[in-house]
Amino acid sequence: MMSRYSIFALLMLGLLVFTPLISTAQPNNGPIHAGEPFPTISGKTLTGKLLELPAATSGKPAVVVFSFSRTAGRDAHIWNEHVSRAFSNAVPGYDVIVMESVPKLFRGVATSGIRSSMPLSMQDRTIVLYQDEKLWRQRLAASDNKRAYVVLLESDGHLRWSNSGTYSDSEYARMKNEIERLR
Repeated sequence: MMSRYSIFALLMLGLLVFTPLISTAQPNNGPIHAGEPFPTISGKTLTGKLLELPAATSGKPAVVVFSFSRTAGRDAHIWNEHVSRAFSNAVPGYDVIVMESVPKLFRGVATSGIRSSMPLSMQDRTIVLYQDEKLWRQRLAASDNKRAYVVLLESDGHLRWSNSGTYSDSEYARMKNEIERLR
């Protein structure tokens, strides 16, 4: 009769031998490029509703603005103002505020401050993420905490355009041209 230790050793050996047969496929975590499907992102909005992008865009082109810091939030605000003024509901704008690096003790205060400075209609379209910061930084090739990262999604959820710097009239004009081509 085999001892418990022998059975355990055989089980462990079996795991080591057969582990390579198990699929370890990982999603693409590299930068997203124009023409590629935009990865699904979901989370609770500032109003507590669950929002999933790009599914929530309802087959319309959409602008999604990511921010990873308070300073980037100011840049995001400028982008959002211009998009909402120029395109209203024809091209909805969404915000993704990544707060994983904010200490847990201060997250409630930070979220409350953001909520109080934002119109209710935008609160319903703002996802607050407390995880996956590294993943989204990789996907957006985000290296500068002081700027927002803006992406334009086609109606089918593919990436059409992404910005290369903080808000400027020339960057906005580039995005606006891409939006006009989609309409």
